Amino acid sequence: MKTNHRILLTLTIMIGIGMVACKKVDLSKISSEAWNPSLAVPLAIGEFGVYDILAKTDTSDLIVIDGQGALALVYHSEKVLLNASDVATIPDQNANFNQSAASYGIPPFPSYNGTQTFNYSDVLSVNSSGGGELYDVDFKSGVMTINTSTTMLHSVKYVLTFPDLTENGTVVTRTIDLVYSGTVPQTGSATINLNNGFADLTNGPNGYNELNVNVSLQVTGSGAPISGIESVDFNVNLQNLDFDLVHGYFGGGSLFNVLDTVDIKLFNNFTSGTVQFTNPSIEFKFVNSFGLPAQLGINSIKTKETNSGTEYPLTGYPSTLPINAPTTPGQSANSTLTLNTSNTSNLNTVLTPTPKKLIYNVSGAANPAGPAINFVKDDSELRLEGTLNLPLEGFGSGFMFSDTVDATVDFDPEFVESVLLRLNTVNGFPVEANVKVLLVDQNYVLLKDLTGSNQQIIAAAPVNSAGKATTTVQKINDYQLTGADILALKDMKYIIFEVTSQTFEGNLSTIVKMYDDYKFKVRVGMQVKATVNFN
Repeated sequence: MKTNHRILLTLTIMIGIGMVACKKVDLSKISSEAWNPSLAVPLAIGEFGVYDILAKTDTSDLIVIDGQGALALVYHSEKVLLNASDVATIPDQNANFNQSAASYGIPPFPSYNGTQTFNYSDVLSVNSSGGGELYDVDFKSGVMTINTSTTMLHSVKYVLTFPDLTENGTVVTRTIDLVYSGTVPQTGSATINLNNGFADLTNGPNGYNELNVNVSLQVTGSGAPISGIESVDFNVNLQNLDFDLVHGYFGGGSLFNVLDTVDIKLFNNFTSGTVQFTNPSIEFKFVNSFGLPAQLGINSIKTKETNSGTEYPLTGYPSTLPINAPTTPGQSANSTLTLNTSNTSNLNTVLTPTPKKLIYNVSGAANPAGPAINFVKDDSELRLEGTLNLPLEGFGSGFMFSDTVDATVDFDPEFVESVLLRLNTVNGFPVEANVKVLLVDQNYVLLKDLTGSNQQIIAAAPVNSAGKATTTVQKINDYQLTGADILALKDMKYIIFEVTSQTFEGNLSTIVKMYDDYKFKVRVGMQVKATVNFN
């Protein structure tokens, strides 16, 4: 006979279901040439600790052990709520300065042959896409293009100076020389590479988002007249602007609104049951590298039982949290809110109905204390690390699940009189399991109810007043197959396990705790009695 199956071990509601893969056994050796009247075969021998069980439940969970060996599961979710471009972006922009010769103070001349210099000042607006107030910008990249044009019938030299814009510490100045050749308009251009440039935008009339520009206009006469209505224009075009650091005030509005989910995979195999954790906690940790304080608002926290879709809202928790900001660019500040049974109304009970998801909705507003000088670096971010901590202590009962595994048999029933299966368990976990085992064919038609009822296969280890298991408990179960049962095994395709589990005296709310030194041992054996045939 060839078997391929798994024995389902319900060791604890709080650490999930461990599945033991028993080795394959070839019973085709029991044939007409066999001389043994009986054959005892060990099918499986195994010892399992907490890590063996948890790894089969969810390999992504983090197992935490305290100084006394007590265990906790930690479910973690991390999300970037904001990055630099969400708060401060400087888009491409363009500014035109259209003036007449008279606006520069150039008087009319019937025929002008001299050389004179005229000065003019204006303000260039530099805006952010979010409408924030920009105070200064340390550029990482960008290009400023200056285009000039005039209809004056004379040579014109533009000298444009940006007193609050520097290149490597030097004030930016560009000269555009237009030599009159008999045609108008005369045009020219200059380019400023803003790589490593710095702009102080606080010296304009508004005190933000403004860059002063001084224009010196030198006119060299050609003998033609000057009427005063000639155009003397320039245009400034800013493109591909990116910053390393920007200071400003980025408003007091909404920064983010996020809905996120933490999967509690511990419960994935269960179809029903109730568990109560006695010391759970939810931690919201914000890591902020913006120089931008914020106020967290917790809009809702709930658990969801995915089988029914029922949601269980958390109540009584603090609804706000100040999100700290660093004072130095390149640094970060942390803010943490921990919710537990002390500062919520029902944290332990919302986890009771085998929830499979923790869902939270949080939002944030900038500068809750009012206007302030904020800063943003190019790599600034606000990151939320949400953590559900489940120390494995509490009680539970009524946990049920079922599983179906492949099970094929290949032997001649003529030479097998009986099969005895023995399951011997030694359990150090304070959890018990009742199991019903059904053998079915490919159409899931019942061939044999192996256990005959929902039998206790794993007995719970008792606990002391501190909730720790103090000893191990042995349980032996035998299952006999004879006659028609053995014939029916030829058609067996699957084994269905129906499991009901609870912690030690879980129905009495006895608190148990899980420790890293708990062990579970299992031996599975089979004795086959064969018909001897020497022909």
